[in-house]
Amino acid sequence: MLRRVPRNLRRAVVAAVLLAVTFSVWQSWSSGTPGVGGWVQTPYGPLGPADRDLLVKVRLAGLWEQPTGQQAEQQALAPAVKVVGGDIAAEHGDLDRRVRDVADKLGVLLPSAPTSQQMAWMAEISSKTGSDYDRAFTQRLREAHGSVLPVIAEVRASTRNDLVRQFAAEADTFVSRHIQYLESTGLVDYQALPAAPSPGLLSGGRNIGDLIVPTLVFGAAMLGAVGLAVALRNRDAGRRPAPAAPAPPRATRRRDPVPPLIQIPAPRATDARSRHALRS
Repeated sequence: MLRRVPRNLRRAVVAAVLLAVTFSVWQSWSSGTPGVGGWVQTPYGPLGPADRDLLVKVRLAGLWEQPTGQQAEQQALAPAVKVVGGDIAAEHGDLDRRVRDVADKLGVLLPSAPTSQQMAWMAEISSKTGSDYDRAFTQRLREAHGSVLPVIAEVRASTRNDLVRQFAAEADTFVSRHIQYLESTGLVDYQALPAAPSPGLLSGGRNIGDLIVPTLVFGAAMLGAVGLAVALRNRDAGRRPAPAAPAPPRATRRRDPVPPLIQIPAPRATDARSRHALRS
């Protein structure tokens, strides 16, 4: 049946499926922690990929937010931003020591440098001066803390590892307090905060990143449906019997005319005299 589908259509279906799968894998790779493996047993309970991902994300947060807070303590214009920067830097130092200790006990490898995106944020903040610096520092750190808070809450609610559960509760306290610090400056632009992450293909996200995978999957499904319809039509056309030739008209048989009915006269009645004459 597949041989009946046009070659270009088959290639288009395969290309669309490969693009959808490739983008999904890339998106998962870039947003998660590559190479974290599956579940392993530890003295504190099973350790899963989400547990390791939490430790990595908290470590990455400290690698750029601690030095950025120290910088804000020195360069910020508003006294309130200076205080917030110093508090965040000091508390991230404590949280970083805690996450490294937990990772050592669980055998989780942690990064030693911020990501390229975090380094770009640091460069952006450093390029500002005066009140622009205050707003850039406050906004970027508020966005970063807001993105990691749901990760902490999810792991806190679902982890099977006692040590990770305890650490997640501590991290939630730190991050929630930092959000309060940053919002207390009055410089957070809530309308500019990123939308909640997309939960899946049917999330209804309006960002271009939310539409790429659904579009590719929908296109692949439509191409597959068209290919299947073409194949079924060709198959039905091949199996359809040729129209039968019209039957020749039947010859009408000539019927002989029905002979007319012959009327036989009824016997005449004999009277009493005739019967007497016959007897004598």
